[in-house]
Amino acid sequence: MIEKVKKYFYELCKDKHFSWIPHVESTVKYAKQLAQQLGADEEIVEISAWLHDIRKIHNKDTTKNVHHIQGSETAGELLTEWGYDAAKIEKVKECILTHSSDKTYPPKTLESKVLASADALSHFDNFPLMVNSAYRHVKPDEVNKWLLDKYARTFDKMMPEAKEIAQPKYEAIKLLLGEQD
Repeated sequence: MIEKVKKYFYELCKDKHFSWIPHVESTVKYAKQLAQQLGADEEIVEISAWLHDIRKIHNKDTTKNVHHIQGSETAGELLTEWGYDAAKIEKVKECILTHSSDKTYPPKTLESKVLASADALSHFDNFPLMVNSAYRHVKPDEVNKWLLDKYARTFDKMMPEAKEIAQPKYEAIKLLLGEQD
């Protein structure tokens, strides 16, 4: 199933104006690393990582900031169509539903905590994409503050094991953005 999901992801990313590939590949890398380190279900975590931003990639969100809710449902429909185990589908849906910063749906299972942390970690690998995002969200003179706030929130939501991985990059980003401790 992992190969099928991976193939689907790459097909979905073809001809997109924004490259989701670096973000998702990084999320998958950290999801697998953390799952192995912490004893989480690696299959569930990897499938969830490949599909966690499916609604954003489809660009089908009808309402702002609901990609995790709609993405969970979309992933469930796809996996059902492909004949994946129903119990495993529910675990994947839970991971996707709880991976964002939406406090209504906090991660509860080890697998969902791993995905949320892996997603956050990927932001530290993809600083140029985050800068691009900042310029789309705020005025140029507010970019550094927006990025500092975003990275602080991202760092705070991670598991301790993920924070340990991110710490050197976080310090470098703060230095680049001019934050004084």
